[in-house]
Amino acid sequence: MIYINPLDSNIVLARENHFMKIKCFINKKIGGTNCTDSSCNICKSQIVPLQKINFRIKNFLIDPLNLELLLTSSPENLYDLNIYFWKEIFPLFNFDDLLVYFNRKNISKNSRSPYKPFSEILINYYLKDLNRIINYDWFIDKNNKYYSAYDLSNNLDRNTCTYCNRVYTSTIINRHGKKVIRPTLDHWFPQSDFPLLALSFYNLIPSCSSCNSSIKGATNFNLNDHIHPYVDEFQTNDFIFKYRYNSTLNNYRIYLQDVNNFNSKARKTLEKMYVDDMYNSHQSELKDLIKIKKNYSKSYIESIEDLFGNKLSKDEVYRILFGVEFSLTDYHKLPLSKFKNDILKDLDII
Repeated sequence: MIYINPLDSNIVLARENHFMKIKCFINKKIGGTNCTDSSCNICKSQIVPLQKINFRIKNFLIDPLNLELLLTSSPENLYDLNIYFWKEIFPLFNFDDLLVYFNRKNISKNSRSPYKPFSEILINYYLKDLNRIINYDWFIDKNNKYYSAYDLSNNLDRNTCTYCNRVYTSTIINRHGKKVIRPTLDHWFPQSDFPLLALSFYNLIPSCSSCNSSIKGATNFNLNDHIHPYVDEFQTNDFIFKYRYNSTLNNYRIYLQDVNNFNSKARKTLEKMYVDDMYNSHQSELKDLIKIKKNYSKSYIESIEDLFGNKLSKDEVYRILFGVEFSLTDYHKLPLSKFKNDILKDLDII
C-alpha cells in the first residue's frame, strides 16, 4: 500500500481540475448553469441535457455545495454524504436495505423498509437516472474529448499500482493524441454499492487491473477496518517485507512483518489484497538481492557511490544499482521500491 498525499501539489491540481470538469459535465446533464470560464470546452459543448430526470436527484445535484462536496470531499465525508443523499430520496429507507438491493439480493423478512413491496422497482428507477447523470461510462470512454479517466490519470502521475507497487500503471498518450494505456481506477467505495460516488475524486484510486478486478473488485471496504490510500498517512511504514528460507521446499518464503504494533487496519487490508501471496511470485528479485549480499560487502555499495562522486545523488546511485526508488515519497514511481528497500535494509546492504 502506497500512501497518496492529498497535499502534494500535483494531487491538489488534479483534484481542482477534476472538480471543475465533472461539475460542468453534471450541470450540463441536469440543465444547471454554465461556469464562468468562457473557454470551458464542456460548457461550450453539444452535450445534450437529460430530459425528465427525477426532481429529487436534480435538486440535490443542482445545489453547488452538494456538488462540491460530492466531487471533492474526503473519504470520511463521502460516506456520510452518500447516506444523506439516499435519505433525501427515501426518507424512511435504511441504507443497509439499499445495499441489499444494490447487490441484487432478496430483502430479509425482518426488513424495516416501508417500501418492501415496491422498493426494487423504485430503486431501479432512481438508479437509472443517477447513472445517466453520474456517468462513469462517459468518463472512461477513450473517445471522450472533453475530460476523461486519461486526463485524471495523467494529472495524478502515479506510475505504479497504489495497492501492490508491483507493476507499472503509467498513463501514455502518444504524440498524435492517441490514448494508449492508463491505470484502472478502483472505486474504493464500490460503484455497485455507492453509485453516487462513481466520479468522486477520492473514490478513484489508480491501480493495476489485477488488484482492481481480480482481487479487490467490489469488496466493500470501510474506513474503520481498512486502509484508504488518501487517508492513512503511515500505511507504507505499518509493515515491512521479510523472508525466510524453507529447507524442505528449497525455496524462500516472503512474508509481512509487524512494525510498531502493526495496526489491525493495515493487517486486514493487506490480507484482503493478498499482498504477501502476490509478492511470493518475486522469488527471482529476492534471490538477486541475496546474491549481492553474498558477493559484495556493504562497502562495495558505498564505493560505487564514491565512484560517481558529486555527479549523482545518493537516490540516483541507488536507482541505478537496484532499479527502484530510495525515498518513500517516490516509491510510486518504480515497481517493487517498497519491497526492495525493506529487503536491502534487512540484508544490511543499505
